[in-house]
Amino acid sequence: MSDVRTIHAVSHTHWDREWYFSTLDTQLFALKAFSELIEALEHNPRFVFHLDGQSSIFDDFIRLKPDMAERARRLVGEKRLLIGPWYTQPDLFNIATESMFRNLRIGIHHARQAGYCMSVLYLPDTFGSHAQLPQIARAFGLRHILLRRGYDPQVMGPTELCWEALNGDCATTVITPFGYSLAHPERGGRWRNFRPAHFDEETFPLIARIKALSPSPDLLCPIGGDQVSGDADFDRLIAAIDAISDDRWEVSSYERYFATLADKPLPRWRGEFRIPRLSRVHKSIGSSRYDIKKANYDAEMCLTRLAEPMLALARRSGFDEGEEMLEQAWCGLLESHAHDSMGGCNSDETNRDVLHRCRQAQQIGEAIFSLHARQLLANLAAKTPYRFLVLNGTSSPAVDVRQQTLITPAAQFALIGENGEPICVVVHQQRQVQLPRHVLLTPDGEVETEQQCWYYENRVDLLNVPVPPLGFAIFYVAPCPSPVVLPISCPEAQAIENAHYRLSLQGNQLQLLEKSTGRTLAPLLALRDISDDGDLYDFSPLPGDSGLTFSHFTLDGIQQHPWQQTLRLRAALLLPEAIGDDRLARSERLRTVNVTLALTLEDDILRGDLTIDNTVRDHRMQLLINTGKTIEAVCADVPFGTLTRTNQHIHDAAGYAERPVDTEPFMHRLSPHANFHVFARGLKEYAWQGQQLRLTLFRGVGQLGKDDLLYRPGRASGQRQATPEGNLPGELKFHFALCLGEHSQAQLAIREQRYSAPVRLWQWQSDQQGLQRLDNFDLLIAKRDVLHRQLLPHLPQGWVVSGVDVLYGKTLVRLYNPSPDALAVPEAWFGYLCNALGEKTEKTVLQGYDHLTLDLSVAHADLS
Repeated sequence: MSDVRTIHAVSHTHWDREWYFSTLDTQLFALKAFSELIEALEHNPRFVFHLDGQSSIFDDFIRLKPDMAERARRLVGEKRLLIGPWYTQPDLFNIATESMFRNLRIGIHHARQAGYCMSVLYLPDTFGSHAQLPQIARAFGLRHILLRRGYDPQVMGPTELCWEALNGDCATTVITPFGYSLAHPERGGRWRNFRPAHFDEETFPLIARIKALSPSPDLLCPIGGDQVSGDADFDRLIAAIDAISDDRWEVSSYERYFATLADKPLPRWRGEFRIPRLSRVHKSIGSSRYDIKKANYDAEMCLTRLAEPMLALARRSGFDEGEEMLEQAWCGLLESHAHDSMGGCNSDETNRDVLHRCRQAQQIGEAIFSLHARQLLANLAAKTPYRFLVLNGTSSPAVDVRQQTLITPAAQFALIGENGEPICVVVHQQRQVQLPRHVLLTPDGEVETEQQCWYYENRVDLLNVPVPPLGFAIFYVAPCPSPVVLPISCPEAQAIENAHYRLSLQGNQLQLLEKSTGRTLAPLLALRDISDDGDLYDFSPLPGDSGLTFSHFTLDGIQQHPWQQTLRLRAALLLPEAIGDDRLARSERLRTVNVTLALTLEDDILRGDLTIDNTVRDHRMQLLINTGKTIEAVCADVPFGTLTRTNQHIHDAAGYAERPVDTEPFMHRLSPHANFHVFARGLKEYAWQGQQLRLTLFRGVGQLGKDDLLYRPGRASGQRQATPEGNLPGELKFHFALCLGEHSQAQLAIREQRYSAPVRLWQWQSDQQGLQRLDNFDLLIAKRDVLHRQLLPHLPQGWVVSGVDVLYGKTLVRLYNPSPDALAVPEAWFGYLCNALGEKTEKTVLQGYDHLTLDLSVAHADLS
């Protein structure tokens, strides 16, 4: 029976910015490849080329080749050189929600500036996709998504479907199930080496397999590959293929192909693309190179919870500096979000580049916060010395300021709000400091004058500080007759407790008592270490290795304070040094890994900080949390909502590209039970067994790619290259928290934000110059009325802040509904509703797991 289809042949490159090579390597190659591409496009008006759905590589090229910029932009405007909508091709599971929004915001902006932005959300090689991608696409007006990995025809049906997000948003989605190189360059994907035998051997059989998965009369055939240049004779190649094929072949584009699906009924799919049936998704990549995962997390939090809310608030009072630097910070961070980069499957040299960009982004964010806090504070209570500002970039009505430096004129002091309300302060350290010497310039030279005056430098925690969501508040250092109470060590104490919990060490095991229910969890925590003979893509234990579990801790000390108590534990774990040279067993030589665990009880959030001195190679370490009862499923957060996942218990890779191990991703929080919740900073991977929730702390492996892993048979996914720094030698720090009790999804999201937010105070004082960066810069600060101290006059119950986008002169506030129940949109917001690009929209009801964006760019926007 004849089955003739129209095959849409698309010429493209998949451009990894960095991988086993560096960004500088690819930019050097791009100078030649893209210069030749522009020449080819100019000489062949039938030639269309896709630059991997991202704008950053186009920006890199015209920055390095400004003499070709006008020619390149003309081709973009003619829709023959297609770029965008992404800025970079992102990893979707190891970055934050707002990072995805900035990626598209910046990518679309740059593509439109160049002449045109492709309308297809293109992800040809990302290691799976989360369930909310259709909602994010629709927020930018994008209705088409093109994917490769994570698709299982036995579960999802045909390769063309209507993908539905949790809020009901849909996007027409197409999967290229056998990749984006259906005619490899070395196998006939260029006119210059065209041989019919190549297509008989590879391409035509793949087309036949695609036909079995798709009823569509139009099929997609991407022809290109990693870091390949364009083929000026692509139309001649397709004509030659058409002459020998039973199907109709034509030169096409992704946009043209999606046009063939318009108005056609498609089956629906609701969920994530993460099944490794036809292609690998590397389910354990979330624990590779923890160093960059944590550095990226810190940078994201700094930009979204400090820099952007502060710039938005300062902008409303007329202070608006640094947007260009903010874009630079995001661009550098987004370069690090490429799937190979943030996935951690990269060379050691590339990994160092990723770390550097993350730290630069954080540094820029801190500088933006400091500059604008200084200008605002200069115009508030100017006659009051020793005042400070606290910003709240979260949804919580109060914040906690931890491990900050506060300058006071006296050893005894109190902290008060503008209405005289006291602030709970824990002073960890206090140091008396002599005022610096002054230097006078005289005719005889410089003369130093010594002053016998002192001030006090305090290391403090400020607890439950009342600051409105997306706002700031001012506080003062006040004289106090009572001495400052410092935490004291209590050698006789055996436990710490508050109104919610009692935490103690019983027989060298940590025990938690939940006072409201009487529930006792013991041992609460344990550590599990197992061999890892894998690579930076996938965990792979030695056959038969069940791992080593440790729950034995010794008490290192208890500190008590009226506002806070701390229990410090330590453990010394004897672990095999590495996997033996024969790769059959772990080394018999043992190494000590020192572990220090500090827990702080405050409110109903139990905070944990864990430090490991890692001297061991080829292993994976997990934190085991005893939840008290058998876990049936785990609810994990995704953008604007949650997914509940169950274990599959698939024990081999038969029928799969890799074994679909029960290892899953999360962003910030997990709920193994309705009354048991876990938050984490920078940890991205979890599993569970029995009553234990298992957070993967890190994996240490010394190879980028390896063949024939236990869970992933066959070829290496990446280059077989040594990566000794992938073993993460040295000190590693991890942060997590527990929250027990039943809470709504909004309450949990707000608690997690309060835990995670990097709250800083900015103090106006003249004693210690350089306490905050930029203090010593001579800055003319305009006198202005600061009339707005919060972006929203009120955050209704059930609403959660996602982020504040301040790029390109706009101030866009994004809010979401994390529950399944709809929320009414306040009428006062109607005139400010927009999409993620700031374009006007309308919405009266916010469905469950939905979000909205408010445009507050108008100087006197009033949402009261």
